Amino acid sequence: MMKRKKIGMLFCLGLLLAITGTATVRSLAVQARVYTAPLVVIDPGHGGADGGAVAPDGTQEKEINLAISLPLADMLRVMGYQVSLTRTTDDMVGGVGSTMRERKVNDTKNRLAQAEQAAITVSIHQNSYPEEYVHGAQVFYPSEGGDEPVAESGRAARIIQKALNSSVNRDKARAELGKNDVFLLRNITCPTVIVECGFMSSREESRKLRNTSYQAKLAGVISKSICKYIEEK
Repeated sequence: MMKRKKIGMLFCLGLLLAITGTATVRSLAVQARVYTAPLVVIDPGHGGADGGAVAPDGTQEKEINLAISLPLADMLRVMGYQVSLTRTTDDMVGGVGSTMRERKVNDTKNRLAQAEQAAITVSIHQNSYPEEYVHGAQVFYPSEGGDEPVAESGRAARIIQKALNSSVNRDKARAELGKNDVFLLRNITCPTVIVECGFMSSREESRKLRNTSYQAKLAGVISKSICKYIEEK
């Protein structure tokens, strides 16, 4: 019985070759290749000796960044994406050097190197301002350059900002903002945005940012926005 089935399969393949030609069969084989999920790089800002902004209670930005990035990565994996985190622990990303400035530059270069093949890179940060009343989540993207990654960064920023405005910025909508004074955004190789999830300098907002439920809410909003961006692309 098995021998008969094999003969039948070979006959069908031969008939297909005779009817369509080798080129068509090769085309069908190409179309049948295993689907490779897009790679999303999540970059929890700061880490290690670089603590970032500090809340009134002493909480450091690096802690909040990682606390949002880890569930964000998990959500994207559930959605079917490949996900790479530039860091998963409280460390700089290979930041070496004799001064903190050198260490931070090397740290950023290492983060950029991990994003070369990504469909999008999302860097998670928290903001700070001298006036405590300032609050809200805002997305930054590269403002200079006419190549595709820059244009796509702006489109991704608009999608994420719109979602953040409807979910966490309800009392005051913010606009996505182009920047050219951030090393990470000046040297991109793929669409890249920085999501400042809130202001550490605001007592009320920093309390929310320390809350695991609020962190999960932010992760959910950002993950859905990333999915929307990639699907539309």
